[in-house]
Amino acid sequence: MTVRRKVSVKAGTKLSEHITVLGDIDPGSAEPVYIVWHNKSWCPMACKVFSNLARAYAEAAVLSNMAHPNIVRVLGVEPPGLLLMPFLEGNSVASLIDAAPGHRLPVADSLRLAIHVGAALQHVHANGYLHLDVKPDNVIVARGGVPVLFDFGSARRIGSRRPPEIIGTDPYISPEECEMARTVGPAADVFALGVTLFEMITGELPFGKASAKRPFPQLDRPAAPPSSLRPRLPAGLDTLILACFAKNPDDRPHLSKLLPDLNASITVGAAMWPASFKPA
Repeated sequence: MTVRRKVSVKAGTKLSEHITVLGDIDPGSAEPVYIVWHNKSWCPMACKVFSNLARAYAEAAVLSNMAHPNIVRVLGVEPPGLLLMPFLEGNSVASLIDAAPGHRLPVADSLRLAIHVGAALQHVHANGYLHLDVKPDNVIVARGGVPVLFDFGSARRIGSRRPPEIIGTDPYISPEECEMARTVGPAADVFALGVTLFEMITGELPFGKASAKRPFPQLDRPAAPPSSLRPRLPAGLDTLILACFAKNPDDRPHLSKLLPDLNASITVGAAMWPASFKPA
């Protein structure tokens, strides 16, 4: 589960000999992220600060396996535990939801965002990893409208030994991860993608709020159909989204099937690809 602590670093603080803080991106997370100036490269970067160098190298090792326009790139690692990435000007999907009327994004835009993030996840899975922390906070819509998935601190190899704690952010964690299942696969990211799409469209979480007695309502509470919170959704979209929440991960749709079906649900503006085109 995600644990947050308040971190405050003033602009002008030097994180290393060559790296100076310009401002905050995500100062309240366990590994805060800052906008920094890199003196050697003469440009701003995003810098994620880890408690030690080994953790920074671990996340960099995952990112170095990725080469996708919807996944953040790694630029380097420097002592004492600094992971350097491009500084992407834009807003997180979470902040876009917060600012939207009724906290709901346009349906067609939500579908396009979900397809971009799903494409990134398809690439992550094809390279042998799980992201395990897909959520609106971890997607930034960069200049030009390109969504970029970041924060691979929870990622692990498919089939690797699971850690002794639950990984992820509570409302987006799949049931099998909540229950500490021995096997957690790509379907866990499909679950989180479904929650993210549900939240973009409705402004709400599909399983309601957690409580001390019920920290994971996704284990025993059914998801509300998105159309119950936002009527007149495209036909079939309820079915597509609810399928992502199947308790049995084998019953969730594979991304290669889900993404074309989401594309077919775009009824306003251009689709992601022509109807006659069949993605591999």
